[in-house]
Amino acid sequence: MKRSPVLLAVFLMLCGDAGAATMGKCRFDTDPRSFAGTASEQASCLMRKVRPLGNVAAEPAVLPANLAALVGQPTGISKARMRSEIAALGFDEAGLGGSLDSPLSRGNANSAQEPMARYFVIHDTSTPNFGEAQFPADIDTSNKVNSFSGYKSPTNAKAHIFLNRGGEIYVGHDFGVPWRATKLELKIGKLAKGLFVHIETIQPRRAHPHQADGTAPDPGFTAAQYDRLALLYLMASMRAGAGLVPAFHAAIDEGLSDGHDDPQNFSLAEFDAALGRLLAKLRP
Repeated sequence: MKRSPVLLAVFLMLCGDAGAATMGKCRFDTDPRSFAGTASEQASCLMRKVRPLGNVAAEPAVLPANLAALVGQPTGISKARMRSEIAALGFDEAGLGGSLDSPLSRGNANSAQEPMARYFVIHDTSTPNFGEAQFPADIDTSNKVNSFSGYKSPTNAKAHIFLNRGGEIYVGHDFGVPWRATKLELKIGKLAKGLFVHIETIQPRRAHPHQADGTAPDPGFTAAQYDRLALLYLMASMRAGAGLVPAFHAAIDEGLSDGHDDPQNFSLAEFDAALGRLLAKLRP
């Protein structure tokens, strides 16, 4: 699909043209180990709406209030309050990506001289695939959809966290483990390994006329998934010392060959509302 000249101009003003040291539409630069712009500008580029077949919107995302106030800023949350909330929810820190006392991974496969992880990447699993069949009514509770069995691995899970539609979590790797799960990271190489934390949200798919798994449910995710995403985002941001830059997988890989189309039907408004509810409990 062609972008209109006006929208394309807006996009290029924010993200610019790729240069020799940059990669992807949002211009990851290997020297400062970051995308172009301030933390908020990066988030606006990296959270552009992902349309069917991986067509990422040209216009920058408008960050909702809670997220806008967090990105790149101290969270203002005490560990004691967060630990109390975690216990109330029936979790422990290990089950949410690791201890609040531990730092996140660092670039260049955890080199002490490299920056700490900066990006909180939201994926969807795009599985299971129902093919030509309609989605069953119970996709939010079905064990066929929500089981973690196909994603588990003691050493080689594809992401740090897997989050099913009931809000249950499987930890593939602690957030302190450097990992790569996008084509951009693989193309950059070892320097990028550790700068991104990866969250796979379970979302089934159906066939699309132009893609075997191109049709997602609408709404794409459950309230429980948004609530847990908010919790994971704040946990990781507290360990980083400031709000991480949230990003969509498809926006990170846009412009690279064989890019992805996830997450589909993600609601920034619902994610922001979940952040707001959690912040109301955690801040004095």
